[in-house]
Amino acid sequence: MARGATRRTWVKFFITGWLHGSIRWQLEAEERGVWADLICMAGECGQGGLIADNDGRPLPWSFIANRLNIPEELLERTVAKCKHEGRLVGGDDNTLKITNWAAYQSEYERQKPHRKPTTKTGNDLTPKGVTTKDTISKNNFNIFWEAYPRKQAKVDAERAFKSLNPSEDLLAVVIADISSRKQSEAWQKDGGKYIPLPASYLRGKRWEDETKKEAPNGKDRRYPEEKLYTDPDSYRLPVILSTDPAILKLHENLKGEKPHPPDG
Repeated sequence: MARGATRRTWVKFFITGWLHGSIRWQLEAEERGVWADLICMAGECGQGGLIADNDGRPLPWSFIANRLNIPEELLERTVAKCKHEGRLVGGDDNTLKITNWAAYQSEYERQKPHRKPTTKTGNDLTPKGVTTKDTISKNNFNIFWEAYPRKQAKVDAERAFKSLNPSEDLLAVVIADISSRKQSEAWQKDGGKYIPLPASYLRGKRWEDETKKEAPNGKDRRYPEEKLYTDPDSYRLPVILSTDPAILKLHENLKGEKPHPPDG
């Protein structure tokens, strides 16, 4: 293990983010399994989210695939998707590093740099410095700030974050939403010109907005493929098959008055 590394015996998963976050549509079931294994490997390596050997050198993908007992093609596919969604970063040398690694750590590990030793006074242990709620909030804000793509008005953003005071579960939902929106057309348009200021995002609780979930082929996953067909009961009236309530209502209205078949 590299000098100064801390091997993890466990990592933290947020239930809400895992079951209801963007990962559910960004990765297939087998790819989510690989992603969980990669997080565990990063914890075992103990190098701040880096998946590497004891000297910090990248592990061959063939080695990782063999270690996880999966096809190398599945590993490559999962890594490519995770890089695209901002879950992994890496270079041409196959270096892999988990982004937002701090979010997978225990509260103790995240607070440890801010803890101070206690001094013994008489028969009591008097703390010289303790971890406060403000320190925890500051750490959580740093996680949010690292994930948010628009780095402007930080002071105002910190005030908004402190006012929101999100729980760890809510923070996981927010981080998952940001990761998803960074891949959206709206946030990528004109170099991110239309990304809201971080404070506006927080105060508006934008993670609660309904978002368009695009499948790999660019279709909206909220609705199935729409196609035309000829309904024999409507005398060749074109009908759209869809789960969209507005389209279904239009279809019902059209079918209410069927055109007469042509004479002769």
